[in-house]
Amino acid sequence: MENTMWLRRVMLGVRLFLALVFIVYGGVKLLGGQYYYGDWVLDKKTVQGPSLVWAFYGYSPFYGRMTGLFELLPALMLLSSRTATLGACALFAVGLNVTVMDFAFGYPEVKYYILGYTLLCVSLMVYDRKRLLLLVRRPAEIRALSPAAGSSPVPTGR
Repeated sequence: MENTMWLRRVMLGVRLFLALVFIVYGGVKLLGGQYYYGDWVLDKKTVQGPSLVWAFYGYSPFYGRMTGLFELLPALMLLSSRTATLGACALFAVGLNVTVMDFAFGYPEVKYYILGYTLLCVSLMVYDRKRLLLLVRRPAEIRALSPAAGSSPVPTGR
């Protein structure tokens, strides 16, 4: 029982930490920061990978802000236990994309931060694996888990 309570608190801390990180990143992008907007000229011989990515995403202010929205909305979902699992899955997808991009385009040490955030999303998904398994179970299997059958309809790691 004590181990379960400790794990619940750790996972709550992970959720709140990730929510804060991605609310900040998403908010910055929504407010028009981080990417290179406006006029610029790129030369492959003089521009490194990270600058190329910022310019590419900044080419379309709409797209740049949408990337912020895709970070902000799932981060807000982490703040509620009802939507946290879905938020963790969405942030995993976003984080995996950013992680691959950061490693592929040679970002400095920051690439290890996003790798860590992505792995924390994985830890949230593993913690809520029983809820995620309900998405792929057949209706008969879910009915067998219902209270009438003596079990909770939505098993959780909590």
